[in-house]
Amino acid sequence: MTNERIPKLRSLTFTSGNIKNLATDCEQLNIRGSVALHQEVRLREISTHGHSSFHSLVSANIFKNTGACVIKDFCEINELSNAGDLKLRYGKISKINSSGKLTIEQSLQVKQLHVIGIIKAKEIQAEQFHLKLSGRSDVEQLIADEICVEKNNLSISLLKKNLICKSIKGKSVHLSNTIAEIVEGDIVTVGDNCIIHTLYYTESYSISLNAKVQYIRSKKK
Repeated sequence: MTNERIPKLRSLTFTSGNIKNLATDCEQLNIRGSVALHQEVRLREISTHGHSSFHSLVSANIFKNTGACVIKDFCEINELSNAGDLKLRYGKISKINSSGKLTIEQSLQVKQLHVIGIIKAKEIQAEQFHLKLSGRSDVEQLIADEICVEKNNLSISLLKKNLICKSIKGKSVHLSNTIAEIVEGDIVTVGDNCIIHTLYYTESYSISLNAKVQYIRSKKK
C-alpha cells in the first residue's frame, strides 16, 4: 500500500490593487486587503478578508468571505460561507451558510440556504430555506420547498427581528416573526409574532394565538 501525496492548490494572495490578469495556473485566491478583480474568475477556492469586489463572472467550488465583499456579475458556486457582509447580484449556488449580512440584489437559485443573521433579497428560489433572525430581513419573493423562519435568541439586538416579505410560497412552511402580504403552502404553520394578509393552503394550516392572519383561503383540489 502506498501513500499518495495530495498536491496543494496553486494559490495567490493579494493585499491591494486592481487585478486584471490573474495567473492562469492559479487555483486558490486569497484576498487580505482592498482588492478589485476585473476579469472572469474560475477557481477551486476563493477566500476574502478585507474589502473585495468582483466585476465579472465568478465560478468557484468553495467561496469563503469574512470581510466586505461585492460580486457585481453572475456567480456560480458550490459551497459559500459568509461571516461578513456579502453582496451579490444574481447567481446559482448549491449551499450557503451565512452568519453575517447577505444581500441579493436580483435573484438567487440555491439548494440549501442557512442564515443566522440578516438577509436582503429581491428573489430567492431554494429547496431548503432556514433563517434565524438577528435583525430585520427583507425578501421580496421567497419560493422554496421547505421554509423555516425563527428568531435567533442567542443574538442581542435593539432592532426588531422580523422577516418582511411580499410573497412566500413553499410546500412545508414554518414561520415566526414574519410580516407578509401572501403566504402559500401545502402545510403552513404561522407562529408567534406573524402578521399575514392572505394565507393560502392546500393540506393544512395552524395559527398561533400571538399571530394575525386577515384572510385564509383553501386551494384544495
